[in-house]
Amino acid sequence: MNVIEITELEQLLLGLYLMAHGSIHIMFLFYHYDEKDNAYLGWSRQSWLLDKVIAQKYTSYIGKITWILIVILFGVSGLLLALSGLGLFVINEYLSLLIIVSSAIATLAFIVFYDGLSPTPFHWILGVVINLVLIAFTIFFPNNGTLVLGTLILIFLYGMLIHSRIISFFKLQDK
Repeated sequence: MNVIEITELEQLLLGLYLMAHGSIHIMFLFYHYDEKDNAYLGWSRQSWLLDKVIAQKYTSYIGKITWILIVILFGVSGLLLALSGLGLFVINEYLSLLIIVSSAIATLAFIVFYDGLSPTPFHWILGVVINLVLIAFTIFFPNNGTLVLGTLILIFLYGMLIHSRIISFFKLQDK
């Protein structure tokens, strides 16, 4: 396993990014009706896969535990990376593994709970793209934090632009 070798500033910024990315998964613990947008947001407690093989109440438990685990894993990996940027922690191969595991579990959760994500599953695809970039970075580019930070920021900005256009398109179709 490669050890991430990036500058201290890159470690700090990427650590903060990981914590922010992980905290977004908190929204899947809730299923909230937004009167302003006339849509539900979050996770509906359904799974196209699990609902076929286990009782729906167990799907809900598994999902909640999974989303909490994702928040914790990203939070810990981001905190450790940020602390290393401040000189308070030494990066090792376990941190690289933690980032890969966090990203892989989040991607797997997206796939397993796909049809239960609201308002539409496609709105959350940006998270999967970010996870795949994090996995690729950790495995193939552990020495190029500038490339990774730039890529993640561009993906985020582009995703927000596309996301707002998709929502605007659907709102126009509803009228």
